[in-house]
Amino acid sequence: MSTIRTPLETPSALATEPILAWRTWTLAGSREGDDVRLLPIAGDGKPWPVREPARAACHRGPRHHVVPGFACRCGLHATHAPDLLRRTRDPAVLGTVALWGRVVEHEHGFRAELGYPQRLRLVCYLCFWRWGEGEPGTCEVVARRLGGRMVPLCRPHLELSLRYGYRVGRLLPAARVEHTLLSTYAVDVLRMVAGRSPSPVG
Repeated sequence: MSTIRTPLETPSALATEPILAWRTWTLAGSREGDDVRLLPIAGDGKPWPVREPARAACHRGPRHHVVPGFACRCGLHATHAPDLLRRTRDPAVLGTVALWGRVVEHEHGFRAELGYPQRLRLVCYLCFWRWGEGEPGTCEVVARRLGGRMVPLCRPHLELSLRYGYRVGRLLPAARVEHTLLSTYAVDVLRMVAGRSPSPVG
């Protein structure tokens, strides 16, 4: 993998060793929370595969180009630092992801051909937006909404949501949903370190 970093994208290279980067996902699951899947924040909305690599595809650029294409925006996206993810739309899960195959590196992160989650944890999206990954906001409940979308919330933001008429739907214990998520993808929890960002190695 090329180690050259410029404000513009560098040409793609074949990563022979996995690159560890940061990513957020949304979450969907069954009514009881015993079957959950990671969903991309943007893109085709298909769940990330369980216990096998996600493979990027392109539905925008010219046909038959390599993925990720240097002149395209395709690929599995991830960032150099978790703080860059704070403004993503409706994050439910923060984690590290291993990327390999063809990789394009750019100013804020990577676009890759193949990827698989390494460490995951639920995040209250309101806490994450406001304070970032290393601040208060332990998820206590997961609100399952119509269609199966799951929204982790800390207790204060659950109360705030209820006060202002946000329809939270069925409430599930966050610890149980997170345990199911980790078991489903056979990965470890992303641990918090007091006063610091989460550790990418647990």
